[in-house]
Amino acid sequence: MVADDHTLFVDGLCGLLALQPDFDIIGKASNGKEVLHFLNSRLPEVLIMDLNMPILDGQITAEKIVGSFPSIKILVLSMYNAPSLSTRLKSIGIKGYLPKDTDADLLFSVIREISSGNYYFREKEKYIPGLNRFAETDAFLKKYNLTHREIEILKLISENLSSKQIASKLFISLFTVDTHRKNMIQKLKLSGKTDLIKFAIQNNLWQKQF
Repeated sequence: MVADDHTLFVDGLCGLLALQPDFDIIGKASNGKEVLHFLNSRLPEVLIMDLNMPILDGQITAEKIVGSFPSIKILVLSMYNAPSLSTRLKSIGIKGYLPKDTDADLLFSVIREISSGNYYFREKEKYIPGLNRFAETDAFLKKYNLTHREIEILKLISENLSSKQIASKLFISLFTVDTHRKNMIQKLKLSGKTDLIKFAIQNNLWQKQF
C-alpha cells in the first residue's frame, strides 16, 4: 500500500511497483485517515508512507498502525530529513526510511528486505540479514508486548520527567503520553510509576538499543 498526498507521485510509484512480479498494490491513500480506514478491511504486508500528509500525518498514523496492526511493516519514503529522524522512526516501530530521490532498484530491494523482517535506514547504516543488531530488543518488545514508543516514554518516565515534559520532548499530545503509560502498567501488570521505573532498571533499558 502507498500513502502520499501527491497523487501523481503515488500513481507513478504504484506503476513502478506493479512491474515487479512479486509485488501487488492493494491500496492507495492521500492521508493518514484514509490509511486507517482502508486497514479496517484489508492489511498490506508493507506500507510505504510519507511523513508529511494532511488531516492525519505520517508519524501519528504510524503510531496507530504499530499499536493496532503490528504485522504491517512501514517504510517511510519522504523528503523530510533531520539528524534524529532515524532514532525517532525506530522508536515508533517503523522498519525503514528512504529519501524520495532514491532510485527504483534500491527501493525494490529495501521493500523486500523489510518484508523479510529486517531494517533499512538510508542516512544511517543498512541492517543486513543475520547481522540485525535489533533482534535482541525486538525479542524483548515481543516478550512484554511493548512498542518502541512505549519504551521511549518509559525511559523518560524513569528520568523523572512529567507527562507534560515527555509530550513536549517527543512532540506528541499529553493524552498520548498518559495513554501509553496506562497501557504499559496494564501490559506489565504493575501498579504505577514507581513500578515502571523499577521495571526499567531491572531490565537495563538504557543499555538496550531500540
